Amino acid sequence: MEALIANIQNIYLLICLFLLIVYIPRIWYYVDGFRKQPHLVSAKKHRLALIVPAKNESRSIGALFDTIDKQTYDRSMFDVHVVVEDPHDPTIEMARRQVDAFIHVVPEQTRKGEALDGALKAILKEDPDRYDAFIIVDADNLIHPDFMMEMNNALSSDRQIIIGKKYIKNWEASDRKARSLICNCTALVYTMVDDLSNAHRTRRNIPISMCGTGLLVRADVIKDLGGWPYRTLTEDYELMMDCILRGYTSMYYKHAIVYTEEPVEHHTSFKRRMRWLSGYSQCNKIYRKRVLKKTFGEGKIIWRNFDFLYSLIPVFIFAGASLLVSIVSLLAAGAYALFFSPLWWPLLCGGLLALGLVYGAIMLFTLLALIVDPKAIKMNPLEIIIVLIVNPLVMAEFIWIFVRIFTSTNSLEWDNVDRIAYTPKKDD
Repeated sequence: MEALIANIQNIYLLICLFLLIVYIPRIWYYVDGFRKQPHLVSAKKHRLALIVPAKNESRSIGALFDTIDKQTYDRSMFDVHVVVEDPHDPTIEMARRQVDAFIHVVPEQTRKGEALDGALKAILKEDPDRYDAFIIVDADNLIHPDFMMEMNNALSSDRQIIIGKKYIKNWEASDRKARSLICNCTALVYTMVDDLSNAHRTRRNIPISMCGTGLLVRADVIKDLGGWPYRTLTEDYELMMDCILRGYTSMYYKHAIVYTEEPVEHHTSFKRRMRWLSGYSQCNKIYRKRVLKKTFGEGKIIWRNFDFLYSLIPVFIFAGASLLVSIVSLLAAGAYALFFSPLWWPLLCGGLLALGLVYGAIMLFTLLALIVDPKAIKMNPLEIIIVLIVNPLVMAEFIWIFVRIFTSTNSLEWDNVDRIAYTPKKDD
């Protein structure tokens, strides 16, 4: 039995070694995250539309309007469009008074995509050639004073879809209650996706992974789509998949900065991550087979699609194998311990080793996220140490979220979550 246990553990370690070798090309993603991205300058001032889905957001949207009012980009070259559900929403008066916004009432919104589709179709119907590009920003966000100018600069890249850099609004608030351990951990997701992944994709002209705030879409794409046809819970991820199918070009441009809000309470964060992964699951059911057909079924292999199709498979196999080995080993160790068998010890060590490897890998990834862009991480040294220790446990919750998604019979809906009470710091 001891020999069998040793053989199983050795096989597991060999699998981990093989997956590590397969994963080595991914290291170049991290290297590119540390490279300085060129700062683009556009010789042309493009006419832009800033679209803000704002269903029941009157309590938080005022801070966004303040940052829109402070933009350095020529105010005559961009319009603000606010999308609400209720014609009596207090947001309407705020939007007209603070930023002279156009208002779009889209009733019975159940998805963010429906709000965007209603507004975009109205704009295209009224004046289809008015704008060169459309920029989507969430109502609870802030935008850097140079955000619109940098988005205009990014258009000189000739890419059709551009995603900006996400900073964290919570860290800009004067009230310490606007931040928490859970928001400090989940805030790193944007750095992990953008700096440690999308920076490389941008350099290699691979379709980027999108988060639908601070997102620019050129007018030719919107006209081609006829609005915004995406209806899953993660319409931004759905857009990414459609980019692969339609051949739209995309990039991550870190000089265009938007400040996004993270939930302070764990239950709110958990619910949002449930919605993210539910949307991810929806999109995979709709698009994955079509992407596979596009990649292999048109006479030549499209290698750049491998990033979407296979780049995370080693991670999933590693996590799944480690979880299986740890659960079986720890249960067996407990059973043998009840009968005072000496086999409990090697089984316990094997189970803890599997958990330790996963924990160590996520901790290393967390460390990379903390150091790749230190200007964006506004935590004190103690917070950084705590996040380094705790974030592997927060990310491990995604496993439980996946279980919840595939076992739950309740469908999630797009809805507002609790917002922080934001007051800017005095030096802002």
